[in-house]
Amino acid sequence: MDDKEIEKYVEDLYKELDGKISKEELRKIFNIWLSYNYSPEKVKEKILQKYKPGRILKIGEIKEEMKNINTVGKILTIKLTEKDGRRTYSGIIGDETGTIPFTTSREMPFKKGDVVRITNGYSGYFKDKLRLYIQQNSGVEKLDNYKIERVQTVPSKYTIDKIEGKSRNIETKMRILYAEERETNGKKRVSGIAGDNTGTIPFTAWNKKLEEGKSYIVKGAYAREFKGKIYLTIDENTEILELNEDVPVNEKIITLQEAIKSGIATGWFEGIFLEVSDDSGLIARCPVCRKILKGTECPEHGKVTPINDVIGKATFDDGTASGRVIFLRNEMESILQKNFEEILKMVVSTPGIPVIKEELEKRILLKPYRILGKLSVKDQNFFNITIFEIKPIGNKELSELKERLMGMV
Repeated sequence: MDDKEIEKYVEDLYKELDGKISKEELRKIFNIWLSYNYSPEKVKEKILQKYKPGRILKIGEIKEEMKNINTVGKILTIKLTEKDGRRTYSGIIGDETGTIPFTTSREMPFKKGDVVRITNGYSGYFKDKLRLYIQQNSGVEKLDNYKIERVQTVPSKYTIDKIEGKSRNIETKMRILYAEERETNGKKRVSGIAGDNTGTIPFTAWNKKLEEGKSYIVKGAYAREFKGKIYLTIDENTEILELNEDVPVNEKIITLQEAIKSGIATGWFEGIFLEVSDDSGLIARCPVCRKILKGTECPEHGKVTPINDVIGKATFDDGTASGRVIFLRNEMESILQKNFEEILKMVVSTPGIPVIKEELEKRILLKPYRILGKLSVKDQNFFNITIFEIKPIGNKELSELKERLMGMV
């Protein structure tokens, strides 16, 4: 650490201590503590603890191994645990700078939402979390006229496989594998699939820009569970930071049966296409909500001018279960090796012939593929798979797939 950096800490300490100790003395004390291999922040804290022990700390200023902690915060959660005749209170307290779990064996006649002043606490780690410990000789006082309107919660870091239905304030790194933008009730909504090296998860982002193929750090998202599957929600308060490098994504193959039993919403599957549905072809969509229309009336937006789109449907089987796969425009263009204008021209030039179905059959029927898909279970015997990515299977993967499909083809 150079002299310029040390001087900044000395200047901060001099102001914090109201000039009661000279800069020369502070510089000397600071260098002595540094010689014991303490970090500069740790040295600063030790000096403040010694020369200004009664100061009030913000929650975000509480660090490890601090003593004589005085702070004010709002109780966010509190519960009483009784075991072997011992009563212990635990919970979370916070202010506009952060939150911290607390633990105490003294009486805490307070409830969620109360603002309290704590004196003579100390901090330490337990199960990898920094905690505030309130001792029997600590002071705890409810402040009736003290308001903390906003509490800054610090996101918890998750890999995608650890996200559960009740997970809140999530921080995670992820790559966008598929994204589709729509407008709902005047708000921009991006829905799709994100992944990391532990798995994939469907997401919905409100009024945020997330682009397919790019990687992001997401802070402050939350998860919800719907029909046994986990979804990630990114709202207007979620912080998004684009990364310069790609987040690696695990393409571990699971079976359809495993996904259904485990409640997995999205995953990579390998199998073959057994049949292409007759209703594969051109469709009409509402230009606002993108719903499929049977005429020019949208149930949400009334009479509209429909826009053309293309869709494919086929039966997919991996040897453990089968379901109906739905190909959206991007996947249809990829499989047919034509852009949408070329597909439209092909249909117009052959009226009355199910040309899209026939072309799809030539490309995929009884051929092995790896797909990234989202499952929508209708009942125990029927489910849809919306595809976001599709790849032909190589020789190595094909031999493994044949073992599962033995006796079926």
